[in-house]
Amino acid sequence: MTSWLPKSDQLSRPVYKSLQNEIIHAIDRGDLQPGARLPTHRDLAYGLNVSVQTVTRAYEALRDLGYLSGEVGRGTFVRERPTETPMPFLPTRESELIDLSMLKPVITEMHHEVLQNSLQRLSANLTPNLTQSFRPECAFQKHSMIACRWLQRRNIPARPAEILFTNGASPALTAAVMTAVPPGAALCVEEISFHNLKPLASYLGIRLCVAEMDEEGLTPDSFEAVCDEHKVRAVMLCPTVANPRSSVMSVRRRREIIRIAEKHEVYIIEDDVMGATVRNAPLTFKALKPDLTFYITSFSKQIMPGLRVGILLAPEEMSVAARNRHLVTNWMADALTVEVVCGWLADGTADKLVEFQAKALAKRHKLVRKVLSDIAFYAHDNSTHVWVPLPDGWDEAEFISRARSENVAVAGSKPFVMIQSASGGELAHDNAIRIAVGAGDEDRLKRALTSLGRLIKSRAEKPLPTF
Repeated sequence: MTSWLPKSDQLSRPVYKSLQNEIIHAIDRGDLQPGARLPTHRDLAYGLNVSVQTVTRAYEALRDLGYLSGEVGRGTFVRERPTETPMPFLPTRESELIDLSMLKPVITEMHHEVLQNSLQRLSANLTPNLTQSFRPECAFQKHSMIACRWLQRRNIPARPAEILFTNGASPALTAAVMTAVPPGAALCVEEISFHNLKPLASYLGIRLCVAEMDEEGLTPDSFEAVCDEHKVRAVMLCPTVANPRSSVMSVRRRREIIRIAEKHEVYIIEDDVMGATVRNAPLTFKALKPDLTFYITSFSKQIMPGLRVGILLAPEEMSVAARNRHLVTNWMADALTVEVVCGWLADGTADKLVEFQAKALAKRHKLVRKVLSDIAFYAHDNSTHVWVPLPDGWDEAEFISRARSENVAVAGSKPFVMIQSASGGELAHDNAIRIAVGAGDEDRLKRALTSLGRLIKSRAEKPLPTF
């Protein structure tokens, strides 16, 4: 039996909790080695001048936490290796969590090497414009021409003077909405849309009018009905592998939306953050109607999450206004990051990484179809996610918690659902989950999909209360 005893004057109330912590500290310090036998309940209580019940309570708590083990007739011992107690809906260890809640592209060692090489070259060729300029028009002249040529190769009309670099797509969206929709006016959105739109609209003092959607996205009839009833200034769309349902709008549908937008003098805000990865993607709204379209793209999801570089192309008549609003809210994009991205656009690295991403995502969606073969879901081969409506009997919050208890994190539908239609009716598109397929390696993705598939098909039965 160990001779270790805590000092009674070190204990505070509640005493059992304080004693419990003293034993943990002794184990962590090595004063109590694995296999050491602790004093009996009675002996320790006598030595500390506390009740036997206090010692028993502390020992039992430490057994539950995995620090101690008890053997009938032999006593209480320090376990060989303390184990972590699984908490409800949390992983045993954070490293065991397979996080499929955040959208990410597929990243490999190749990406790290490419970025490392670029940063090394950049450090040897720094210019004053990159390190000292506070003036966007001075810092990005060369970069605007490079980005312009890259966009034009994708049939997106652009001039260098129109290129507005931002720190990712979110600041570009903020600038576009602020430019197109004044406070108090209305922005038309689809039933399921970008999760930041609701708080953004609230902060900017604009109204969201929700239109219905089908397998292609926004429906023309619903869009026109919203425009007839409300003074809509702009419509926000993600027409190519929309987040979160992965729908792709046909060119015919895009032309119908443009016709209605022209009729009602409504600007189109086009989110095209995944367009480059989609093979044979339809023409963008910017290509079809440049004078009506605020075009947004970025490289975070198509190439690498850490490269927070976006591009906003505003209609020519709104270009200065968009720059002013971006200047006020963000001033300018990070020059060093823009330099890295534009270097890749110029030397072909970006095209190679985009092509890799398209193939890698297609491969992962093949895995998704195999593992979730008997489950209904929405997806596209070049999207970073899968949208899975939950079957009857499953509550979304309960499902997410149950998945988390199995060390898989997914996103729910609530942030994406725009609550209700312009007419005030509820829109029944909630109770679903979004699974990000780009995160982690394929083995971990397969394990997570297997767990989620099993959970989706299981009977959604809540535990009875035990009082």
